Amino acid sequence: MRTIKKGFTLIEVALFLAVTGLLFIGVTVGVQNSIFQQRFNDSVQNFMEFLRGSYNNVSNVQSLSGGRSEKAIYGKLITFGQQYKQDGETEVENSRNTIFTYSIIGDIGETSSSGVLQSLIDLNADVIYYDSNEGKVVPAGIVQSYTPKWSASVQFADNYENFVGAILIIRNPSTGMMYTYAVEGETIEVNQLIHTINTSIYGESDYNILENSGLLNETHEPHFERKEVNFCINPNGDEGVLRRNIRLASGTRNASGVELIPEDESKCVR
Repeated sequence: MRTIKKGFTLIEVALFLAVTGLLFIGVTVGVQNSIFQQRFNDSVQNFMEFLRGSYNNVSNVQSLSGGRSEKAIYGKLITFGQQYKQDGETEVENSRNTIFTYSIIGDIGETSSSGVLQSLIDLNADVIYYDSNEGKVVPAGIVQSYTPKWSASVQFADNYENFVGAILIIRNPSTGMMYTYAVEGETIEVNQLIHTINTSIYGESDYNILENSGLLNETHEPHFERKEVNFCINPNGDEGVLRRNIRLASGTRNASGVELIPEDESKCVR
C-alpha cells in the first residue's frame, strides 16, 4: 500500500505569502494614516488652544511689579513670520512658522481718545521698556515663542505660503472691553528692532515699536484693523492637501471668537 504525503505546493505557499504580505501592507498603511490623522488633529487643536489662551491671558488689566507700579499690561501682540530670534541677530530656523507673543505695557492714566489704538499711543503703550538697571531696552515681560506641533504649518487661506502678519489683543484702557486687531502680509520685526535700538543712536525713550512700525497708523498700508482672519493649518506644508480652517472672527472679544470651521465651509483653497 502506497503512502500519500500531504503538504503545500510552491504555488500555494507563494499565494499565502502574497496574501499575507498584502494584508500586512494594508494594516501598516492604515495604522500610519491613523497616526498621521491623529497628529494633524492634535496640531489643529493645539493651535486653537494657543490662540484661545492668548485671550484668556488678557482677561484683565494687571499692574506690573519690579519698580513699574505706574505701568499696566494692556494686551498681547502676536507676530507671525519674524525672521530673527530674540537676540535680534540669529535667524530663526523655519522662521515663517515661528510665532512670538509679547506683552503690551503702557502708563496708568486717563485718555481722552475714543479710538482704542490711539489710546495705546496716548498711554505710551509698547512691547518694550527701558530697564535702567540693565541700561537697555528689553521686552515688557516674558517673550513666548510657539511652533505648531508635528511639523504642521500655519498658512494663508488663498495660497500655500506660511502666514505673515500680526494680531493685537487689547483691552480698552477706558472701558475695559477687549478688542482684536489684525494685519496680514506684514509683520513687526520686534526682536530685530530691540537689537537695533540697543546698538544704534536711538535713545531710551525715542522709539516706540508699536507706534513707529506704522501699523497703528491708518494711512499705513497694511495697518491694524478689525477684520476676520482665516488661518489654514497644513499637516506637512505640501500643496494640494486638505487644510483645516481656523477663523478669528471679526470683532472678536474673547476666546469664543476662535472657531474651527467645518470642511464644507472652509476658506482654505485646495
